[in-house]
Amino acid sequence: MNESMFSLKGKVALVTGGGTGVGESIAVTLSNAGATVALAARRVEKLKETEANIVASGGVAKSFSLDVSSEESIKKCLDSVTERIGEIDILINNAGTTTVGLLDQTDADDWDMVINTNLKGPWLLAKEWVSRRKKNNLTGGNILNISSINGEAPQKGNGVYCVSKAGLSHLTRQMAIECARYGIRVNTLSPGYMRTDINKEFLDSDMGKDFIKRVPMRRYGMPEEMGGPVLLLVSDAGSYITGSTLIVDGGHLLSTL
Repeated sequence: MNESMFSLKGKVALVTGGGTGVGESIAVTLSNAGATVALAARRVEKLKETEANIVASGGVAKSFSLDVSSEESIKKCLDSVTERIGEIDILINNAGTTTVGLLDQTDADDWDMVINTNLKGPWLLAKEWVSRRKKNNLTGGNILNISSINGEAPQKGNGVYCVSKAGLSHLTRQMAIECARYGIRVNTLSPGYMRTDINKEFLDSDMGKDFIKRVPMRRYGMPEEMGGPVLLLVSDAGSYITGSTLIVDGGHLLSTL
């Protein structure tokens, strides 16, 4: 396969939650493939660190304020990205949050917080982006929703998160069938446990080491290992892939969560 099929040269990509962990790694991957990257999140200061790293490597990145649960914030962000960088070709819905607890012990505020960020947010952002492309008679483009293996199987004590990610995977399938006529591909990437700043202490603990034994490959993933799957789904290399969920988990779903 020609390596140019994975090139994103001339493309503009918007990555939500691109300041830390998997989101940061995805943003760097897109930049290395040639894309101009718009980083969006509520905490702009974290985005600035990713932006600086990309620029230092010779890439182009800009940071934007965005609350994915707010339609007004989404519209302002898309207006700003279009004005400063250009039309968005690739939309990466990566921003996410969670709360811990059994479903019958979860209050409505925590439920709303997780669902609004992990499921409603990607829908609102994708809906606005697709509407603008249709209005401007633009065809083509990609939406990549970052879900989780928790969207494929239940996990005790992580119920709301699991429900939100399961919904996100089905949102992908629904949007894929509705957007195909406009040349827009919509896919999901569902990672297993990746070693990031948020969870590295747990993964390195005795409990974490026992947890990793459930993974057939006997290790956790690294954020940069998302790079290849991301490029497959958003580049011309994956031109006939839509409505799919690609699982990157070292075989974890073959065991138990």
